[in-house]
Amino acid sequence: MDNSNIKVYLAISGALIFLFILILIIPLSSKKTPAKNDKTGQATQVFPTTVETNPSPSVNRGDTTTNPTPITIKAAFTGAVEEQIPQQIVDLAAQKKDLRQKSPLILTSFTIDFDFGEDKFNVTLNDPKDPSKAEFEKWRAANYPGLGSDQFILR
Repeated sequence: MDNSNIKVYLAISGALIFLFILILIIPLSSKKTPAKNDKTGQATQVFPTTVETNPSPSVNRGDTTTNPTPITIKAAFTGAVEEQIPQQIVDLAAQKKDLRQKSPLILTSFTIDFDFGEDKFNVTLNDPKDPSKAEFEKWRAANYPGLGSDQFILR
């Protein structure tokens, strides 16, 4: 190979490396650091973190001291509907919660377990089924009268 060709290749490679370095250095050196806002040159745009709603009582602003009691704003309407729940629904929920906390309940003629997928109680009756069902209905009416038969799945 010719010596002049090697010199040309080296010169072109050197120029490309020099351009590559310039391309990397110039954008990094031209970044300007943002100026900090001070009290005299405060920006006109207000950011949520710059607004102080309940100032600290120990902070002294100029010649006035802030009020030590926090400023409270009374909400006129929260969007909640204040509706009285009927006592029947409250009793049903309390009885259902009580039985759900006791489950699985194993008695001599039946077993009760709660199925969260169907939101109902599974009742497994022991053999013979007819006397077990009658005993279950009597037990349900005596202990949980608010829970209807639609809350139980008999198996």
